[in-house]
Amino acid sequence: MLRRRRITQDPEEHSGKDDPRLPGGKRRPIGPIDWIIEKSGRVFAGLKPSLPWAAAVASGVLLHSAFPPAEWSETAWLAFVPLILAARFSDARRALQLGCIAGTVFWMLSIYWLTRVTIPGWIALSLYCALYTGVFAAGASWLMNRLNTDRWHFNIVLMLAISMIWAGLEFVRSTLFTGFAWNPLGVSQYDRISIIQISTWGGVYLVSALVVMINVAIALTLLRYIQMRGNMGRRPHPELMVGFLVLALVISYGMRSVRAEQPQGEPLRVSLIQTNIPQYEKWTREFVDTIYDRLYTLTHMAINAGNPDLVIWPETAVPDFIRKSERSYDLVEKLTAHGAPILVGSMDVVPDEKSDRRFYNSSMLFSGNGELLEVYDKQHLVMFGEYVPLEGIIPFARAMTPIQASFDHGRESTVFEMDEPKISFSVLICFEDTVSSLSRRAVRKGSRMLVNQTNDAWFDPSSASRQHMTHSMFRAVENRVPLVRSANTGISCAIDGFGRISGNPLGPMTHGFKTALVDVPSKEMPLTFYTRHGDVFAWTCVAAGLMILVAGFKERKKK
Repeated sequence: MLRRRRITQDPEEHSGKDDPRLPGGKRRPIGPIDWIIEKSGRVFAGLKPSLPWAAAVASGVLLHSAFPPAEWSETAWLAFVPLILAARFSDARRALQLGCIAGTVFWMLSIYWLTRVTIPGWIALSLYCALYTGVFAAGASWLMNRLNTDRWHFNIVLMLAISMIWAGLEFVRSTLFTGFAWNPLGVSQYDRISIIQISTWGGVYLVSALVVMINVAIALTLLRYIQMRGNMGRRPHPELMVGFLVLALVISYGMRSVRAEQPQGEPLRVSLIQTNIPQYEKWTREFVDTIYDRLYTLTHMAINAGNPDLVIWPETAVPDFIRKSERSYDLVEKLTAHGAPILVGSMDVVPDEKSDRRFYNSSMLFSGNGELLEVYDKQHLVMFGEYVPLEGIIPFARAMTPIQASFDHGRESTVFEMDEPKISFSVLICFEDTVSSLSRRAVRKGSRMLVNQTNDAWFDPSSASRQHMTHSMFRAVENRVPLVRSANTGISCAIDGFGRISGNPLGPMTHGFKTALVDVPSKEMPLTFYTRHGDVFAWTCVAAGLMILVAGFKERKKK
């Protein structure tokens, strides 16, 4: 019986022209290109496990570059693509970790200026804000793994759902525990005037959702290309088509809004005083004379040069309590004798029945004859910057902040009324211009101009001043009213109701004055949808996000 002979072959033997060995057992020499390809493949295989983490870091860096100091606003439209791709090939738990990495990189780079005040606070706040990016990545991962991303109609749903998750999380971050409304994604587009006009409908959160939707559209298009191994050919990409169609409609709406003829308002000539007093000098006795001299000189020059209807000093411009200080009150009385009212930023102290006294960060309007007309007390205080939470319960809480005493918060917005010209305005002190509800409330009460008095000397020189100014633009656009800023150090400027800066602003670390002509709308001005109805869009996004979170939790529990 014949047995079939078993033929074995050396596993390293090859045949044909690819045989690396020459007759006699010698190996064929490998060319430099083949060697590079072989080594690159091995390196890529070794790096493959770390690619998701690299993608998360890349998203964090790209997000940071969209904000000051770099201000490459274009990168915001691509920043989430690496994170979304990494989340698609991860489970929700891994995606949560990736999102936290991306968020930590972004926030630690973006608010590095906080280290000038508190390094522990910088780290803690960065990690807290990064949690929201982590939840976003986990939600995006669950949705993409739940739906089939190779079908375009599912991808359209993903574009809407994921963008709403981000907008909802931003809104929660801006309001929860008094809120930290700093650097929402939409603010990165502050210089895209035609895009930010949709803020009149959904606030800055609607702009954020638009940016995320384009990111998701690009990421899903890349995913379909990967899944089909590059065989998509010339087939249409509905995700990108829908995303760019929405973007085109937004730009078209914005251009028509800016070009539309607006009813003429009341012209107001306002002089903004920027004193540029370093923070370490503001409350030091040997520099008191410098503060008074600079306030007097700049205000006197502004009155003589521009004949303003209103002079605005920055936040806590005087180095004491003006209602208790003879020197500060005499200075204001001397300057208002020229006929121009002055809006003064000052601390205020009020006796209280339950305690010895209550402190406020205030804004006071003095008439042309030196009479105190109205006072506004800051409502939204900065945690550990103006008050210490639970200081009566936690003994070491005071050690986490440089402030000596906590301020009390005001109860409502004040509408300042001027007789000549007849206009009304409200004040936002310091970071209150990042809180959209305060601006909306003031405009609903009758204000037709917003004034931001601030002191960014805590963080200058840094990108904090530029970041701060960009938020003011959205408060102006959302309510379609002008906003003027007077900063101790920072950026003093006038912004119209479309978010455009009038003339050249006063930059950080400079002292001087700027006089601008502001067109203030009348009382009969139609209110925007956002002013009338508030954060309807944001609350809708929060509700949608909660539904997705509950659905994911139930599915995980069932498994």
